[in-house]
Amino acid sequence: MSGDAHQNGDDQSSPGEGGETIAPTPGTESWSRTPRAAATPTPQGLHFTVYGKTDVGLVREHNEDNFMVADLSAASGPLAGEQVISGSVSDRGLGLAVCDGMGGAAAGEVASHMAVDTLFEMLRGDDAPKDRDSFARRLVDSVEEAGARIFLSAKKDRTRRGMGTTATVAGVMDKVLFVGQVGDSRCYIMRNGRLSLITKDQSLVNQLIEAGQLTEAEADAFEHSNIILQALGTTQQVAVDLTFVELRRGDRVLLCSDGLSGLVHDGAIQEEMACVGPLPELADRLIDLANAGGGHDNVTCIIADFDGDALEPPEDGTVPFYQQYPLPRGKDERPAAGPTLPHVVKSMVPRATPGPRPEVRQASDPPGPASFSWSTAASVLALLGLAAVITIVSMGRRAASITAATTPPPPAYADAQIPVEVKVRAALDSGELYVNGRSYGPLRLDQAIVLRLSPGSYHFEARETDGTRVGKDVLVQPGLRTEVELIPPTD
Repeated sequence: MSGDAHQNGDDQSSPGEGGETIAPTPGTESWSRTPRAAATPTPQGLHFTVYGKTDVGLVREHNEDNFMVADLSAASGPLAGEQVISGSVSDRGLGLAVCDGMGGAAAGEVASHMAVDTLFEMLRGDDAPKDRDSFARRLVDSVEEAGARIFLSAKKDRTRRGMGTTATVAGVMDKVLFVGQVGDSRCYIMRNGRLSLITKDQSLVNQLIEAGQLTEAEADAFEHSNIILQALGTTQQVAVDLTFVELRRGDRVLLCSDGLSGLVHDGAIQEEMACVGPLPELADRLIDLANAGGGHDNVTCIIADFDGDALEPPEDGTVPFYQQYPLPRGKDERPAAGPTLPHVVKSMVPRATPGPRPEVRQASDPPGPASFSWSTAASVLALLGLAAVITIVSMGRRAASITAATTPPPPAYADAQIPVEVKVRAALDSGELYVNGRSYGPLRLDQAIVLRLSPGSYHFEARETDGTRVGKDVLVQPGLRTEVELIPPTD
């Protein structure tokens, strides 16, 4: 998008027995008392105020970003951008999307434009979705269809070869925010004065961080930070990472391209999100921060406030976190035949090493940047490639496959995609739980946190404000409940 908006017209965690905090799996009684197949129309009194804006930045000549704000009950298309839009969420839902195009000025702009066109068309559909699963499936289908259309367009037109776009697509229905993720644009939620990232970057640098080969401080100076593992249009099929959060009264949602998140620390974004009320002023402040940090990329953000009697007030101390939505398969749908190597995508314009970022460092932030050797990462790339494949394939329901999809997967592979209950306790008076470097909320001595995580290797860490850290590496195995105790060493 080139400066103008595209024109086409219960909490995630709840108290359990024994003071536990439980993150429910959708479809269980802790998530909803009604069956998943039953119709769940969006309740009355769910209000939104939303504003989106894009900026070319200070370096690039063209803006390849695009965004969508869509009341899905309107047949005319997405709402006009760069103006405040208010209303109530209808039974068709609300759609938001940020798409960061790549492949050269013309091609990247075409890819992101095609993406938002397709997203609106598919998300709106012929009729209102009957329940949460129907809406979630429609969201995933819309992202996959956008990728397929962009791929075919590039295949037919040689001048568009290699074009693609990231896509972070949020949809609201029945008090639930669903987010479909491909690439490294992001979705955050501000609740109880705290900013939480609820998407995972599908990037090489994030894979290195989660594998323990790179710290978040070292990632700032990492020379290959522009490599992403997926984009719409670079392959015929993509694996969509689908996550969810039940909205609470007063939640503020931010979708942004990496032109913002890549140049401004989360602490600085949190400060602006908490202090600036009017959405246009907040968008301008965030874009100004990105440009003050170098403005090396196009910058796009959508900010949405949610309120109304249909939403429960937030519970003290609770924060949203990354949680995959286990979308059931259709009758004729099989899981992917097996993992394939991800298509690595490199941005056309390498991200320059930024100067000092405007930031607000938290007490729990890691120490300042340290030197990093690419040779260290290169030595584990083969292993990381396999880990990336497994992670990405588990994110979606139709990952691309080298072999024919006629061979059913072994049971072990199917089981590996089912989230496992993980109970975490810490012998600390207070602290914060981090899993693979990401915050999962506050810890209390008399309270456990129960997460549902996909099988794999995780690093659990309890951090206190005085600098005390207790960590443990844990292998979460398919089908086996896991308990993690974080106990400080005794002298």
